[in-house]
Amino acid sequence: MDHEELERAALWNSLANLGTQVKLKWKIDHHTVENQLKQFDDKWVRQNALKDPNNNRWALPMTSNTGSVNDTMHLGSFGHVGKKQKVEMKEENFITPTEVYENIPDLKKLVDLFLPDIGRVHVVRVDKGGHFPPHRDFQGLAPEYLRLLTVFGRCSPENYAQIIDGQLYYPEPGYVYFTNFQLDHSVFSFSDNLYCLILTVKLNRRNHDIIMQNTMNS
Repeated sequence: MDHEELERAALWNSLANLGTQVKLKWKIDHHTVENQLKQFDDKWVRQNALKDPNNNRWALPMTSNTGSVNDTMHLGSFGHVGKKQKVEMKEENFITPTEVYENIPDLKKLVDLFLPDIGRVHVVRVDKGGHFPPHRDFQGLAPEYLRLLTVFGRCSPENYAQIIDGQLYYPEPGYVYFTNFQLDHSVFSFSDNLYCLILTVKLNRRNHDIIMQNTMNS
């Protein structure tokens, strides 16, 4: 490992030591955000349609390659899309803000905290029967990116299940969480309109410190 990878490994270890899912101080007005999302009702696309076309899971890009909300190539599995399309998929190629970013102020504020050090950012809607099958993200000792998560909508325990490393987790609606998605994790929705913001950020000293300074016990 070179010096940069060693530093990232130390930063990742610092964050992972916080716990599996760590509540941060930021909170969105999720009822307002739900109402603002209605203007994009005709823009949702099936997420990961190339790999799993029948999954009742939908996405709305806050960032894309071109800045167009219709540019949705990056909303599938990077590995699967890259193999099928024979292109190299990189987080840093999909960070141009779309009109969703411009028109949802509460979500824009969260993204702005980490600019320009971000990767893909999108809102996901998991409807009845939709799911994320068990998987792991950004594997390795020194991942280049990490993800922050905010859930809202029909996200009470009777409506969905989020399993991380074999345990059920139910983040408080509207709050931002650092989640260790290197651990095996999955989601299943029993109802329509389970929403989550998936904010991908670079793992560097600046972003590490922003997160550490905004944990609930800091």
